[in-house]
Amino acid sequence: MNEQSRKRVAAVARVGMAMVLCLGLVSCGGGAAVALIGGGVGTGGTGISLGTVIGFGSVVVDGTAYNSVTPDYFVDSDTSARSATAATSVELGDQLQIQLDASGNPSVVTITPQLVGVATNVTPTGFTVNGVPVQVGSSASSGPPTFYSGLAGLGNLTTGMPVEVHGVFGLDATGQAYVRATLVKQLPPTNTIAVVTGIVSGLDTSTGSFQIGPMTVQTQSATVVNPTGTTLANGDVVQVWSNQAPTVTGAMAAGSVTIRTLRGMSGNAQVSGLVMQLQGNTFSLSGIPVDASALSSQAATLQNGQYLVVQGTVNPTTGVLTAASLQSYASQSPNQVQLTGTITGFVSTSNFLVRGVPVDAAQATITGAGSQGLGNGAYVTVNGAVNSSNLVTATSVTVNSTVPDGGTVDYSGVVGNLGTGTTGTTFTLTYTREGVTSSSTVTLAPNVQFTNGGASQLANGASVQIEASNGPAGLMAVAVSFIPAGAASSTTETGSSSGSTEGVVYNDDGTTFTVNGLNIQINGTALTGGGTLTNGLRVHVTFNQSGGQYLATSISLND
Repeated sequence: MNEQSRKRVAAVARVGMAMVLCLGLVSCGGGAAVALIGGGVGTGGTGISLGTVIGFGSVVVDGTAYNSVTPDYFVDSDTSARSATAATSVELGDQLQIQLDASGNPSVVTITPQLVGVATNVTPTGFTVNGVPVQVGSSASSGPPTFYSGLAGLGNLTTGMPVEVHGVFGLDATGQAYVRATLVKQLPPTNTIAVVTGIVSGLDTSTGSFQIGPMTVQTQSATVVNPTGTTLANGDVVQVWSNQAPTVTGAMAAGSVTIRTLRGMSGNAQVSGLVMQLQGNTFSLSGIPVDASALSSQAATLQNGQYLVVQGTVNPTTGVLTAASLQSYASQSPNQVQLTGTITGFVSTSNFLVRGVPVDAAQATITGAGSQGLGNGAYVTVNGAVNSSNLVTATSVTVNSTVPDGGTVDYSGVVGNLGTGTTGTTFTLTYTREGVTSSSTVTLAPNVQFTNGGASQLANGASVQIEASNGPAGLMAVAVSFIPAGAASSTTETGSSSGSTEGVVYNDDGTTFTVNGLNIQINGTALTGGGTLTNGLRVHVTFNQSGGQYLATSISLND
Protein backbone atom coordinates (compact mmCIF):
# COMPACT_ATOMS: atom_id res chain seq x y z
CA MET A 1 0.00 0.00 0.00
CA ASN A 2 1.62 3.30 -1.04
CA GLU A 3 1.99 6.38 1.12
CA GLN A 4 -0.77 8.32 -0.59
CA SER A 5 -3.25 5.52 0.13
CA ARG A 6 -2.12 5.32 3.73
CA LYS A 7 -2.60 9.06 4.10
CA ARG A 8 -6.06 8.78 2.60
CA VAL A 9 -7.32 5.96 4.79
CA ALA A 10 -5.08 5.74 7.86
CA ALA A 11 -1.93 6.70 9.68
CA VAL A 12 0.49 4.19 11.17
CA ALA A 13 -1.18 2.99 14.39
CA ARG A 14 -0.51 5.37 17.28
CA VAL A 15 -3.02 4.16 19.82
CA GLY A 16 -3.90 6.23 22.83
CA MET A 17 -3.51 9.76 21.46
CA ALA A 18 -6.60 11.93 21.80
CA MET A 19 -8.27 13.87 19.01
CA VAL A 20 -10.67 16.65 19.96
CA LEU A 21 -13.26 17.33 17.32
CA CYS A 22 -13.65 21.07 17.73
CA LEU A 23 -14.65 22.28 14.33
CA GLY A 24 -15.47 25.68 12.92
CA LEU A 25 -16.86 27.13 9.74
CA VAL A 26 -17.34 30.32 7.86
CA SER A 27 -18.14 30.87 4.22
CA CYS A 28 -15.05 32.06 2.37
CA GLY A 29 -14.44 33.43 -1.09
CA GLY A 30 -11.44 32.89 -3.29
CA GLY A 31 -13.01 30.95 -6.12
CA ALA A 32 -16.10 30.25 -8.13
CA ALA A 33 -18.77 28.07 -6.55
CA VAL A 34 -21.73 26.02 -7.55
CA ALA A 35 -24.46 28.13 -5.98
CA LEU A 36 -26.53 25.57 -4.11
CA ILE A 37 -27.14 27.69 -1.06
CA GLY A 38 -26.84 31.38 -0.35
CA GLY A 39 -24.98 33.29 2.28
CA GLY A 40 -22.86 30.68 3.97
CA VAL A 41 -22.60 30.25 7.72
CA GLY A 42 -20.52 31.62 10.50
CA THR A 43 -19.48 34.80 8.70
CA GLY A 44 -17.38 36.73 11.19
CA GLY A 45 -17.52 33.92 13.71
CA THR A 46 -17.03 30.21 14.29
CA GLY A 47 -19.03 27.08 13.68
CA ILE A 48 -18.86 23.74 11.92
CA SER A 49 -19.16 22.34 8.40
CA LEU A 50 -19.80 18.71 7.54
CA GLY A 51 -20.44 18.09 3.87
CA THR A 52 -19.65 16.89 0.36
CA VAL A 53 -17.06 18.33 -2.05
CA ILE A 54 -18.91 19.13 -5.29
CA GLY A 55 -16.47 21.47 -7.01
CA PHE A 56 -13.17 23.33 -6.94
CA GLY A 57 -12.25 26.97 -7.24
CA SER A 58 -11.42 27.06 -3.68
CA VAL A 59 -13.03 23.92 -2.20
CA VAL A 60 -16.80 23.90 -2.78
CA VAL A 61 -18.70 22.00 -0.08
CA ASP A 62 -22.43 21.68 -0.72
CA GLY A 63 -22.36 24.89 -2.72
CA THR A 64 -20.31 27.05 -0.35
CA ALA A 65 -16.74 27.94 -1.36
CA TYR A 66 -13.94 27.79 1.20
CA ASN A 67 -10.42 29.06 0.77
CA SER A 68 -8.34 25.95 -0.01
CA VAL A 69 -4.96 27.57 0.68
CA THR A 70 -5.11 28.48 4.37
CA PRO A 71 -6.04 25.17 6.07
CA ASP A 72 -3.93 22.31 7.30
CA TYR A 73 -5.24 19.06 5.80
CA PHE A 74 -5.67 15.76 7.60
CA VAL A 75 -7.20 12.35 7.08
CA ASP A 76 -8.92 10.38 9.81
CA SER A 77 -7.10 7.24 10.88
CA ASP A 78 -7.40 3.92 12.66
CA THR A 79 -6.33 5.66 15.85
CA SER A 80 -7.26 9.09 17.11
CA ALA A 81 -4.08 10.69 15.75
CA ARG A 82 -4.97 12.21 12.40
CA SER A 83 -2.42 12.04 9.62
CA ALA A 84 -1.30 15.18 7.78
CA THR A 85 -1.89 15.25 4.04
CA ALA A 86 -1.68 17.72 1.15
CA ALA A 87 -4.40 19.99 -0.20
CA THR A 88 -4.19 18.04 -3.45
CA SER A 89 -5.57 14.97 -1.63
CA VAL A 90 -9.09 16.40 -1.64
CA GLU A 91 -11.22 14.84 -4.39
CA LEU A 92 -14.70 15.38 -5.80
CA GLY A 93 -17.17 13.54 -3.58
CA ASP A 94 -15.01 13.60 -0.44
CA GLN A 95 -16.74 14.07 2.90
CA LEU A 96 -15.04 16.91 4.81
CA GLN A 97 -15.03 18.48 8.25
CA ILE A 98 -13.86 22.11 8.19
CA GLN A 99 -12.48 24.17 11.06
CA LEU A 100 -11.70 27.90 11.06
CA ASP A 101 -9.31 30.09 13.00
CA ALA A 102 -10.28 33.08 15.13
CA SER A 103 -10.27 35.31 12.06
CA GLY A 104 -12.85 33.19 10.30
CA ASN A 105 -10.45 31.54 7.84
CA PRO A 106 -10.41 27.76 7.30
CA SER A 107 -7.62 26.35 9.46
CA VAL A 108 -8.26 22.60 9.45
CA VAL A 109 -9.82 20.32 6.85
CA THR A 110 -10.30 16.65 7.71
CA ILE A 111 -11.09 14.06 5.02
CA THR A 112 -13.50 11.47 6.42
CA PRO A 113 -14.48 8.31 4.53
CA GLN A 114 -17.50 6.34 5.71
CA LEU A 115 -16.41 2.85 4.69
CA VAL A 116 -13.10 1.19 3.85
CA GLY A 117 -12.96 -2.49 3.02
CA VAL A 118 -13.70 -5.10 0.39
CA ALA A 119 -16.65 -4.76 -1.98
CA THR A 120 -19.16 -7.61 -1.91
CA ASN A 121 -22.66 -8.22 -3.31
CA VAL A 122 -21.98 -6.03 -6.36
CA THR A 123 -25.17 -5.29 -8.33
CA PRO A 124 -26.11 -2.77 -11.04
CA THR A 125 -27.29 -0.34 -8.33
CA GLY A 126 -24.79 -0.77 -5.53
CA PHE A 127 -22.66 -3.05 -3.40
CA THR A 128 -21.78 -3.84 0.22
CA VAL A 129 -18.74 -3.00 2.36
CA ASN A 130 -18.31 -4.44 5.87
CA GLY A 131 -21.95 -5.47 5.93
CA VAL A 132 -23.25 -1.98 5.05
CA PRO A 133 -25.18 -1.59 1.75
CA VAL A 134 -23.91 1.19 -0.52
CA GLN A 135 -26.19 2.98 -2.99
CA VAL A 136 -24.80 4.80 -6.03
CA GLY A 137 -26.40 7.04 -8.62
CA SER A 138 -26.79 10.52 -10.04
CA SER A 139 -30.50 11.30 -9.52
CA ALA A 140 -31.08 14.94 -8.63
CA SER A 141 -33.42 13.89 -5.83
CA SER A 142 -30.72 11.70 -4.30
CA GLY A 143 -28.06 14.32 -3.71
CA PRO A 144 -24.61 14.70 -5.26
CA PRO A 145 -23.76 12.15 -7.94
CA THR A 146 -21.38 9.31 -7.19
CA PHE A 147 -17.86 10.13 -8.33
CA TYR A 148 -15.23 7.45 -8.89
CA SER A 149 -11.45 7.40 -8.48
CA GLY A 150 -9.50 4.54 -10.01
CA LEU A 151 -12.69 3.24 -11.57
CA ALA A 152 -14.61 4.12 -14.71
CA GLY A 153 -17.85 3.60 -12.81
CA LEU A 154 -19.86 0.99 -10.95
CA GLY A 155 -19.56 -1.38 -13.90
CA ASN A 156 -15.82 -1.47 -13.27
CA LEU A 157 -16.23 -2.57 -9.64
CA THR A 158 -15.76 -6.27 -8.89
CA THR A 159 -16.37 -8.45 -5.86
CA GLY A 160 -13.30 -8.56 -3.63
CA MET A 161 -11.97 -5.16 -4.74
CA PRO A 162 -10.70 -3.00 -1.83
CA VAL A 163 -12.41 0.38 -1.85
CA GLU A 164 -12.77 3.61 0.09
CA VAL A 165 -16.33 4.96 0.15
CA HIS A 166 -17.35 8.52 0.98
CA GLY A 167 -21.01 9.30 1.36
CA VAL A 168 -23.93 10.09 3.64
CA PHE A 169 -25.49 7.68 6.12
CA GLY A 170 -29.20 6.89 6.03
CA LEU A 171 -31.98 4.49 6.97
CA ASP A 172 -34.34 2.90 4.46
CA ALA A 173 -38.09 2.39 4.97
CA THR A 174 -37.45 -0.83 6.93
CA GLY A 175 -34.92 0.82 9.21
CA GLN A 176 -31.90 -0.80 7.53
CA ALA A 177 -28.78 1.34 7.48
CA TYR A 178 -27.02 2.23 4.23
CA VAL A 179 -24.54 4.73 2.79
CA ARG A 180 -25.37 6.78 -0.29
CA ALA A 181 -21.99 7.07 -1.99
CA THR A 182 -20.54 10.39 -3.14
CA LEU A 183 -17.09 8.92 -3.96
CA VAL A 184 -15.95 5.35 -4.55
CA LYS A 185 -12.19 4.93 -4.77
CA GLN A 186 -10.27 1.77 -5.61
CA LEU A 187 -7.44 1.01 -3.17
CA PRO A 188 -4.36 -1.18 -3.67
CA PRO A 189 -4.83 -4.88 -2.83
CA THR A 190 -2.38 -4.48 0.07
CA ASN A 191 -4.85 -2.32 2.03
CA THR A 192 -5.48 -3.64 5.55
CA ILE A 193 -7.46 -0.72 6.99
CA ALA A 194 -11.16 -1.19 7.72
CA VAL A 195 -13.82 1.46 8.40
CA VAL A 196 -17.50 0.97 9.10
CA THR A 197 -20.22 3.57 9.81
CA GLY A 198 -23.55 2.74 11.40
CA ILE A 199 -25.81 2.80 14.44
CA VAL A 200 -24.69 1.30 17.74
CA SER A 201 -26.91 -1.50 19.08
CA GLY A 202 -26.48 -4.27 21.62
CA LEU A 203 -23.88 -2.30 23.57
CA ASP A 204 -22.30 -4.42 26.31
CA THR A 205 -20.41 -2.08 28.62
CA SER A 206 -18.86 -4.98 30.53
CA THR A 207 -17.08 -6.36 27.46
CA GLY A 208 -16.88 -3.19 25.35
CA SER A 209 -18.60 -4.82 22.39
CA PHE A 210 -21.50 -3.62 20.24
CA GLN A 211 -23.14 -4.24 16.89
CA ILE A 212 -23.21 -2.18 13.71
CA GLY A 213 -25.64 -4.12 11.57
CA PRO A 214 -24.14 -7.61 11.16
CA MET A 215 -20.69 -6.42 12.30
CA THR A 216 -19.55 -7.09 15.87
CA VAL A 217 -17.21 -4.36 17.06
CA GLN A 218 -14.88 -5.08 19.94
CA THR A 219 -13.30 -2.16 21.79
CA GLN A 220 -10.30 -2.57 24.04
CA SER A 221 -8.53 -0.52 26.69
CA ALA A 222 -6.48 1.28 24.05
CA THR A 223 -9.48 2.12 21.84
CA VAL A 224 -10.08 5.88 21.71
CA VAL A 225 -13.62 7.22 21.69
CA ASN A 226 -14.07 10.64 20.09
CA PRO A 227 -14.95 13.38 20.86
CA THR A 228 -12.95 13.25 24.08
CA GLY A 229 -15.13 12.89 27.14
CA THR A 230 -18.10 11.32 25.36
CA THR A 231 -19.56 7.92 26.14
CA LEU A 232 -20.96 5.42 23.67
CA ALA A 233 -24.68 4.67 23.79
CA ASN A 234 -27.12 2.58 21.81
CA GLY A 235 -28.55 4.63 18.95
CA ASP A 236 -25.38 6.65 18.34
CA VAL A 237 -24.24 6.98 14.73
CA VAL A 238 -20.53 6.11 14.84
CA GLN A 239 -17.54 5.58 12.58
CA VAL A 240 -15.21 2.75 13.58
CA TRP A 241 -11.62 2.47 12.33
CA SER A 242 -9.40 -0.60 12.56
CA ASN A 243 -5.97 -1.48 11.23
CA GLN A 244 -7.13 -5.04 10.70
CA ALA A 245 -9.61 -6.40 8.21
CA PRO A 246 -12.79 -7.85 9.77
CA THR A 247 -12.73 -11.56 10.48
CA VAL A 248 -14.69 -14.01 8.35
CA THR A 249 -17.31 -14.08 11.11
CA GLY A 250 -17.81 -10.31 10.88
CA ALA A 251 -15.84 -9.11 13.92
CA MET A 252 -13.81 -5.88 13.97
CA ALA A 253 -11.19 -4.81 16.52
CA ALA A 254 -11.70 -1.06 17.00
CA GLY A 255 -8.69 1.26 17.03
CA SER A 256 -10.92 4.34 17.30
CA VAL A 257 -14.63 5.09 17.48
CA THR A 258 -15.94 8.53 16.53
CA ILE A 259 -19.49 9.52 17.45
CA ARG A 260 -21.25 11.75 14.91
CA THR A 261 -22.31 14.52 17.26
CA LEU A 262 -22.15 18.29 17.70
CA ARG A 263 -22.26 18.07 21.50
CA GLY A 264 -19.62 20.30 23.05
CA MET A 265 -19.55 22.58 20.02
CA SER A 266 -21.20 25.95 19.59
CA GLY A 267 -21.80 28.65 17.02
CA ASN A 268 -23.08 28.48 13.48
CA ALA A 269 -23.15 25.31 11.43
CA GLN A 270 -23.69 23.96 7.96
CA VAL A 271 -24.36 20.23 7.83
CA SER A 272 -25.49 18.02 4.96
CA GLY A 273 -26.84 14.50 5.10
CA LEU A 274 -29.91 12.33 4.65
CA VAL A 275 -33.14 13.05 6.53
CA MET A 276 -33.84 10.27 9.03
CA GLN A 277 -36.42 9.69 11.77
CA LEU A 278 -38.61 12.59 10.62
CA GLN A 279 -41.24 13.55 13.19
CA GLY A 280 -43.00 16.84 12.58
CA ASN A 281 -40.44 19.62 12.76
CA THR A 282 -37.62 17.46 14.11
CA PHE A 283 -35.42 14.92 12.39
CA SER A 284 -31.93 13.51 12.29
CA LEU A 285 -29.53 14.48 9.50
CA SER A 286 -27.33 11.40 9.10
CA GLY A 287 -27.19 11.25 12.90
CA ILE A 288 -27.20 14.99 13.75
CA PRO A 289 -30.47 16.00 15.50
CA VAL A 290 -32.17 18.99 13.86
CA ASP A 291 -34.95 21.24 15.17
CA ALA A 292 -36.70 22.99 12.26
CA SER A 293 -39.55 24.49 14.32
CA ALA A 294 -38.77 27.97 12.95
CA LEU A 295 -39.24 26.62 9.42
CA SER A 296 -42.31 24.48 9.94
CA SER A 297 -43.79 25.11 6.48
CA GLN A 298 -40.57 23.90 4.82
CA ALA A 299 -40.17 21.03 7.26
CA ALA A 300 -43.64 19.81 6.30
CA THR A 301 -42.38 19.06 2.79
CA LEU A 302 -39.39 16.96 3.89
CA GLN A 303 -39.11 13.22 3.34
CA ASN A 304 -36.95 10.57 4.93
CA GLY A 305 -33.99 9.75 2.70
CA GLN A 306 -33.82 13.27 1.21
CA TYR A 307 -30.36 14.86 0.87
CA LEU A 308 -30.54 18.14 2.73
CA VAL A 309 -28.22 21.04 3.56
CA VAL A 310 -29.05 22.71 6.88
CA GLN A 311 -27.65 25.96 8.24
CA GLY A 312 -28.27 27.05 11.80
CA THR A 313 -26.84 27.24 15.31
CA VAL A 314 -25.66 24.49 17.65
CA ASN A 315 -26.69 23.87 21.25
CA PRO A 316 -23.42 22.70 22.86
CA THR A 317 -25.21 20.76 25.60
CA THR A 318 -27.60 18.72 23.47
CA GLY A 319 -25.83 18.86 20.11
CA VAL A 320 -29.12 19.87 18.46
CA LEU A 321 -28.81 21.99 15.31
CA THR A 322 -31.53 24.67 15.28
CA ALA A 323 -32.24 25.25 11.60
CA ALA A 324 -32.29 28.72 10.07
CA SER A 325 -32.17 27.44 6.47
CA LEU A 326 -33.17 24.20 4.73
CA GLN A 327 -32.09 23.54 1.16
CA SER A 328 -32.71 20.36 -0.77
CA TYR A 329 -30.14 19.35 -3.32
CA ALA A 330 -32.83 18.79 -5.94
CA SER A 331 -34.10 22.38 -5.70
CA GLN A 332 -30.85 23.78 -7.06
CA SER A 333 -28.55 22.73 -9.94
CA PRO A 334 -27.48 19.30 -8.70
CA ASN A 335 -25.90 17.90 -11.85
CA GLN A 336 -23.59 20.87 -12.38
CA VAL A 337 -19.90 20.61 -11.60
CA GLN A 338 -17.71 23.69 -11.67
CA LEU A 339 -13.92 23.60 -11.65
CA THR A 340 -11.66 26.65 -11.58
CA GLY A 341 -7.90 26.36 -11.84
CA THR A 342 -5.03 25.65 -14.19
CA ILE A 343 -4.97 22.83 -16.71
CA THR A 344 -2.48 20.03 -16.07
CA GLY A 345 -2.01 16.70 -17.80
CA PHE A 346 -3.23 18.08 -21.12
CA VAL A 347 -3.58 15.30 -23.68
CA SER A 348 -6.27 16.78 -25.92
CA THR A 349 -9.44 18.83 -25.59
CA SER A 350 -11.18 15.57 -24.69
CA ASN A 351 -8.79 14.68 -21.84
CA PHE A 352 -7.09 17.04 -19.41
CA LEU A 353 -7.08 17.74 -15.68
CA VAL A 354 -8.28 20.73 -13.65
CA ARG A 355 -7.48 20.47 -9.94
CA GLY A 356 -6.82 16.78 -10.59
CA VAL A 357 -10.28 16.16 -12.07
CA PRO A 358 -10.37 14.64 -15.60
CA VAL A 359 -12.29 16.79 -18.11
CA ASP A 360 -13.65 16.15 -21.61
CA ALA A 361 -14.21 19.50 -23.36
CA ALA A 362 -14.46 18.19 -26.92
CA GLN A 363 -18.05 19.41 -27.28
CA ALA A 364 -17.79 22.44 -24.99
CA THR A 365 -18.20 26.08 -25.89
CA ILE A 366 -14.75 27.60 -25.31
CA THR A 367 -14.54 31.34 -24.75
CA GLY A 368 -12.14 33.93 -23.40
CA ALA A 369 -8.52 34.76 -23.99
CA GLY A 370 -6.61 31.95 -25.65
CA SER A 371 -9.84 30.14 -26.51
CA GLN A 372 -8.38 28.98 -29.82
CA GLY A 373 -6.28 26.41 -27.99
CA LEU A 374 -6.27 24.93 -24.51
CA GLY A 375 -3.04 23.75 -22.93
CA ASN A 376 -1.12 23.10 -19.74
CA GLY A 377 -1.04 26.14 -17.49
CA ALA A 378 -4.16 27.80 -18.89
CA TYR A 379 -6.35 29.19 -16.10
CA VAL A 380 -9.91 28.09 -16.81
CA THR A 381 -13.40 27.76 -15.41
CA VAL A 382 -15.15 24.55 -16.47
CA ASN A 383 -18.89 23.92 -16.18
CA GLY A 384 -20.26 20.46 -16.85
CA ALA A 385 -21.52 17.16 -15.48
CA VAL A 386 -20.00 13.75 -14.79
CA ASN A 387 -20.41 11.30 -17.68
CA SER A 388 -20.59 7.50 -17.73
CA SER A 389 -16.80 7.27 -18.06
CA ASN A 390 -16.33 9.35 -14.90
CA LEU A 391 -14.95 12.38 -16.74
CA VAL A 392 -16.52 15.80 -16.34
CA THR A 393 -18.15 16.48 -19.69
CA ALA A 394 -17.75 20.24 -20.06
CA THR A 395 -20.57 22.32 -21.50
CA SER A 396 -18.45 25.48 -21.32
CA VAL A 397 -14.83 26.40 -20.72
CA THR A 398 -13.78 29.99 -20.04
CA VAL A 399 -10.08 30.71 -20.52
CA ASN A 400 -8.76 33.61 -18.44
CA SER A 401 -5.91 35.77 -19.72
CA THR A 402 -4.53 36.24 -16.20
CA VAL A 403 -4.77 34.44 -12.89
CA PRO A 404 -6.73 36.52 -10.35
CA ASP A 405 -5.27 37.32 -6.96
CA GLY A 406 -6.15 34.44 -4.68
CA GLY A 407 -6.63 32.05 -7.60
CA THR A 408 -5.34 28.52 -7.06
CA VAL A 409 -2.85 27.25 -9.64
CA ASP A 410 -1.03 24.00 -10.36
CA TYR A 411 2.28 24.40 -12.20
CA SER A 412 5.00 21.88 -13.08
CA GLY A 413 8.52 23.20 -13.49
CA VAL A 414 12.10 23.41 -12.29
CA VAL A 415 13.34 24.95 -9.04
CA GLY A 416 15.99 27.70 -9.13
CA ASN A 417 17.34 30.45 -6.85
CA LEU A 418 16.43 28.50 -3.74
CA GLY A 419 16.92 30.60 -0.63
CA THR A 420 15.39 32.00 2.53
CA GLY A 421 13.66 35.36 2.54
CA THR A 422 11.85 37.43 5.15
CA THR A 423 8.72 35.37 4.57
CA GLY A 424 10.44 31.97 4.63
CA THR A 425 11.79 29.59 1.99
CA THR A 426 11.56 30.94 -1.53
CA PHE A 427 12.57 29.82 -5.00
CA THR A 428 11.97 30.61 -8.65
CA LEU A 429 9.82 28.14 -10.55
CA THR A 430 10.40 28.00 -14.31
CA TYR A 431 7.43 26.39 -16.07
CA THR A 432 5.56 26.31 -19.35
CA ARG A 433 2.17 27.99 -19.57
CA GLU A 434 0.27 27.47 -22.81
CA GLY A 435 3.50 26.78 -24.66
CA VAL A 436 5.33 29.85 -23.31
CA THR A 437 8.15 29.52 -20.77
CA SER A 438 7.47 31.61 -17.67
CA SER A 439 8.89 31.99 -14.18
CA SER A 440 7.41 33.02 -10.85
CA THR A 441 8.67 33.60 -7.35
CA VAL A 442 7.37 30.89 -5.01
CA THR A 443 7.17 31.12 -1.22
CA LEU A 444 6.43 28.02 0.85
CA ALA A 445 3.31 28.54 2.96
CA PRO A 446 3.51 27.70 6.67
CA ASN A 447 1.12 24.78 6.04
CA VAL A 448 2.99 23.40 3.00
CA GLN A 449 2.97 19.61 2.54
CA PHE A 450 5.47 17.63 0.45
CA THR A 451 4.67 14.47 -1.51
CA ASN A 452 6.96 12.06 -3.36
CA GLY A 453 9.71 13.31 -1.06
CA GLY A 454 10.40 15.74 1.75
CA ALA A 455 11.63 19.27 2.35
CA SER A 456 15.26 18.11 2.27
CA GLN A 457 14.85 17.21 -1.42
CA LEU A 458 13.92 20.75 -2.40
CA ALA A 459 16.99 21.90 -4.32
CA ASN A 460 17.95 23.88 -7.38
CA GLY A 461 17.25 21.81 -10.46
CA ALA A 462 14.54 19.71 -8.82
CA SER A 463 11.44 19.07 -10.92
CA VAL A 464 8.26 19.73 -8.97
CA GLN A 465 4.55 20.30 -9.31
CA ILE A 466 3.14 22.88 -6.94
CA GLU A 467 -0.35 23.90 -5.89
CA ALA A 468 -0.28 27.54 -4.90
CA SER A 469 -2.27 30.69 -4.40
CA ASN A 470 -1.50 33.55 -6.78
CA GLY A 471 -0.76 36.95 -5.28
CA PRO A 472 0.98 40.29 -6.03
CA ALA A 473 4.28 38.97 -4.62
CA GLY A 474 4.16 35.70 -6.53
CA LEU A 475 2.93 32.23 -5.62
CA MET A 476 2.29 30.88 -2.11
CA ALA A 477 2.74 27.09 -2.33
CA VAL A 478 0.67 24.82 -0.09
CA ALA A 479 1.67 21.56 -1.81
CA VAL A 480 4.93 20.53 -3.45
CA SER A 481 5.16 17.20 -5.27
CA PHE A 482 8.52 16.00 -6.56
CA ILE A 483 8.56 14.65 -10.11
CA PRO A 484 11.02 11.77 -10.64
CA ALA A 485 13.87 12.52 -13.02
CA GLY A 486 12.63 10.05 -15.62
CA ALA A 487 9.22 11.68 -15.69
CA ALA A 488 10.29 15.30 -15.69
CA SER A 489 11.18 15.61 -19.36
CA SER A 490 7.61 15.22 -20.57
CA THR A 491 5.84 17.48 -18.10
CA THR A 492 6.32 20.64 -20.11
CA GLU A 493 5.93 19.15 -23.58
CA THR A 494 3.22 20.77 -25.67
CA GLY A 495 3.52 18.72 -28.87
CA SER A 496 0.89 16.20 -29.84
CA SER A 497 3.38 13.28 -29.72
CA SER A 498 3.96 13.32 -25.96
CA GLY A 499 2.09 14.03 -22.78
CA SER A 500 1.53 13.12 -19.16
CA THR A 501 -1.26 12.49 -16.69
CA GLU A 502 -1.67 11.42 -13.08
CA GLY A 503 -4.33 9.46 -11.28
CA VAL A 504 -5.29 6.06 -9.89
CA VAL A 505 -4.52 2.91 -11.89
CA TYR A 506 -7.32 0.55 -12.89
CA ASN A 507 -7.84 -2.26 -15.42
CA ASP A 508 -4.20 -3.29 -15.07
CA ASP A 509 -3.63 -6.57 -16.95
CA GLY A 510 0.16 -6.55 -17.05
CA THR A 511 0.25 -5.12 -20.57
CA THR A 512 -2.02 -2.10 -20.32
CA PHE A 513 -3.75 -0.07 -17.63
CA THR A 514 -6.15 2.85 -17.45
CA VAL A 515 -5.71 6.27 -15.82
CA ASN A 516 -8.33 9.03 -16.20
CA GLY A 517 -9.96 7.19 -19.09
CA LEU A 518 -6.66 6.83 -21.00
CA ASN A 519 -5.65 3.29 -21.94
CA ILE A 520 -1.86 3.23 -21.40
CA GLN A 521 0.42 0.64 -23.03
CA ILE A 522 3.04 -0.33 -20.43
CA ASN A 523 5.52 -0.70 -23.28
CA GLY A 524 8.12 -2.48 -21.13
CA THR A 525 8.28 0.47 -18.71
CA ALA A 526 9.09 -0.43 -15.10
CA LEU A 527 7.77 1.45 -12.09
CA THR A 528 10.34 4.12 -11.21
CA GLY A 529 12.03 3.30 -7.93
CA GLY A 530 11.02 -0.34 -8.07
CA GLY A 531 7.92 -2.11 -6.88
CA THR A 532 4.99 -3.61 -8.73
CA LEU A 533 2.41 -1.72 -10.72
CA THR A 534 -1.07 -2.64 -9.52
CA ASN A 535 -4.63 -1.38 -9.46
CA GLY A 536 -5.31 1.30 -6.87
CA LEU A 537 -1.88 2.94 -7.03
CA ARG A 538 -1.74 6.67 -7.71
CA VAL A 539 0.83 7.26 -10.44
CA HIS A 540 2.33 9.91 -12.67
CA VAL A 541 2.62 8.66 -16.26
CA THR A 542 4.43 10.17 -19.22
CA PHE A 543 3.84 8.75 -22.68
CA ASN A 544 4.26 9.12 -26.40
CA GLN A 545 1.28 8.99 -28.74
CA SER A 546 1.66 6.74 -31.76
CA GLY A 547 -1.03 5.34 -34.02
CA GLY A 548 -3.76 6.29 -31.60
CA GLN A 549 -2.02 4.51 -28.72
CA TYR A 550 -0.46 5.92 -25.56
CA LEU A 551 2.95 4.30 -25.03
CA ALA A 552 4.34 4.78 -21.52
CA THR A 553 7.82 6.30 -21.25
CA SER A 554 7.81 6.55 -17.44
CA ILE A 555 5.55 5.40 -14.61
CA SER A 556 6.17 6.66 -11.10
CA LEU A 557 4.29 6.69 -7.82
CA ASN A 558 2.52 9.97 -7.15
CA ASP A 559 2.07 9.68 -3.40
